[in-house]
Amino acid sequence: MSDYIEIKGLENFFKACEKLIDMDKHGQSILAGAGESMRNAIIDSFKNERSIFDGKWQGLKPATIKQKIKEGKNNGILKRENELSKETNWQSKVSKNSVEVFNNIQTKNGFKYGLIHQYGSKKKNIPARAFLPIDNNNVLHQSIRSVIYKDTKAFIQNIIKNK
Repeated sequence: MSDYIEIKGLENFFKACEKLIDMDKHGQSILAGAGESMRNAIIDSFKNERSIFDGKWQGLKPATIKQKIKEGKNNGILKRENELSKETNWQSKVSKNSVEVFNNIQTKNGFKYGLIHQYGSKKKNIPARAFLPIDNNNVLHQSIRSVIYKDTKAFIQNIIKNK
């Protein structure tokens, strides 16, 4: 399992944008908006303890809840230490042709914490609790693509209007 997931589903859209505006000049703004849309979807998954695709995450086992209470930890799902779920730990970084949305605790003691919870692990008996807005083929969920399309369209219209 790699540390990064390349998200699919916007390639043709961004190619179409190149025909309308100077992407060298405006591309980073568009990518920053796309990154923020993805970041918001991730934060929403943690707040609501649900996958954008599959609904509510599998509940915690009674023994896990008991242990968390005993340790004085947050009893929400994937919120024991709040490292993965904390809003401020999710960031986005724009480069010339891409945007990364990441959590600053991608690995914890060699354990790929986020990825193991996104996809689950039969070996470690951890159920999948998907929080990334992507399907199993790494394609961005249609609702997030729609937000990105709408925001980008408004951005491009503003550029064209102000020329």
